[in-house]
Amino acid sequence: MMDEKVNMVINTMRITTRDNRDVVIEPLGLDNGVLKIRYYEGTNEECPECIMPPDSFADMIKQMCKVQAPYVTDVEVVSAK
Repeated sequence: MMDEKVNMVINTMRITTRDNRDVVIEPLGLDNGVLKIRYYEGTNEECPECIMPPDSFADMIKQMCKVQAPYVTDVEVVSAK
């Protein structure tokens, strides 16, 4: 179960990627400062550059957590596909 601050970051990422089809963003846990998330970037034929690769997704989550949830020190992305 994620806390409110981490949920806020994850929900922001869901909003950011909502125009892409079949996106998966599923928090798996937070252990010793490492946030583990199952992620699939989805598809977007109308805007291929709108797709967020897993590395970029992890970097953005880390940056947001520095401000919102500083106890998250790293992000591990697990492929959902």
